[in-house]
Amino acid sequence: MKQAKDSTAEDGALDERTYVVPKELRGRRLDDVLETWMPNIRRTALRNLILEGLVRINGRKQDNIRKVKEGDLVQLDRQVERDRLPRFRAKKIDVEAKPEVLYEDESCLVLDKPAGIPAVPDRHGDISIHKHLPEWFGEDADLRIVHRLDKDTSGVLLLAKGADAAREFDRQFQEREVKKTYLALVRGRPLQDEFECDAKIGKTISGGRVRIGDHKGGRESLTTFKVLERYRGFALLEAFPHTGRMHQIRAHLMWIRLPLAVDKQYGRGENVYLSEIKRGYQQKRDEKPLIHRQTLHALKLVFTSPASGEEIEVTATPPKDLALVLDKLRRYAVLRQGRSRPSASDSSRD
Repeated sequence: MKQAKDSTAEDGALDERTYVVPKELRGRRLDDVLETWMPNIRRTALRNLILEGLVRINGRKQDNIRKVKEGDLVQLDRQVERDRLPRFRAKKIDVEAKPEVLYEDESCLVLDKPAGIPAVPDRHGDISIHKHLPEWFGEDADLRIVHRLDKDTSGVLLLAKGADAAREFDRQFQEREVKKTYLALVRGRPLQDEFECDAKIGKTISGGRVRIGDHKGGRESLTTFKVLERYRGFALLEAFPHTGRMHQIRAHLMWIRLPLAVDKQYGRGENVYLSEIKRGYQQKRDEKPLIHRQTLHALKLVFTSPASGEEIEVTATPPKDLALVLDKLRRYAVLRQGRSRPSASDSSRD
C-alpha cells in the first residue's frame, strides 16, 4: 500500500522520496535542501544519508555535501525508511523563567530577551514575551512592548509602563532619538572597517522575507556597520540601524553580501560548526553545531527616560551560544582585529 505524502514536505516534493530543487534554493548545500524538504528530521540524520551514499542527484549517488542547482532532482535511496529516521524535537524554551531585568524605573522596564521566544505572538504559536508578562510581573502591570526583536535575536528589549510612557517612546523611536547597537556575526570579508547600506526595504514577500532594493513601495532605510574582529571566513560587526524597518539589519547584510553566519531567511548558513572554523578538524557525522540560531544580538539601547528625563544606556552581555562560537573563532580563525574585543561595557554607539 502506498504511503501518504509527508504533510511537512515542501511544494517541490513529488512524493516522499523525490524532491525538485526550487529556484529559491539554488546554490544551497544539499544538506540545507534536505532540511527544507524534511524539516521534521534531525539534521545529523540527513547529513549521514548523504555521507552514506543514500541520496541521489539527477540519478547519481552523492557521498559528499555539494551545492545544488535549480531543477535538480533529489531522490532518497529505496532502502531509506523515512518513518524510522530520527525526528527533530524543537528545544523547549523555559518561559516559566523570567528574563533578567536589565533596568527599571517608574516609566519603563528593559529585559534581556533570550533567543527562541518572539516578543509578541506570531502565526506559529502563542508563546511570547508579551503573553507571559502577567505571569512574570503580575496581572496589574501595564507593560507595553514598544520595540520588537526577531524571535531568534537575543538582547535588550524595551517595555513601557502605561500608555503615557508608551506614547513618549513611540515619539522617540519615530524621531530617531533612540540609539540601537547590535552585534552581528557574518560570513564573508568586509572590504572596509566602516561602511553603510541604504537599500530601501518594502513589504514582506514569499517566505516571510522583506522586499529589498529600488522597488515600488520601498521605504528609506539606513544601517551603518563597524568591523570589530575579522576571522577566516567570518567577521564580527557592530550594526547601527538608523531607521526601524522590519528585518532591516538582516536584509541589509544580505544585500551587501555579508549575510549573518546563521540566518535561514536571509543567508545560506543554517548552523556554524567547529569543522568550519578549526583547520585540520576531522568532521564527524554527528557533529553538533556551535550555534543554530541567527547570529544577531541586541547589545545596547540608549533612550531618554520619560520618568526622569535622563539619558539611559542599557547593555546585554552576549548569551552563551554566541559567546561560544566567538571563542572558537578567536582561538582558531582570527585574521586581524579591527578593534578590541567587544564587551557590554565597551561598545561604541552612533
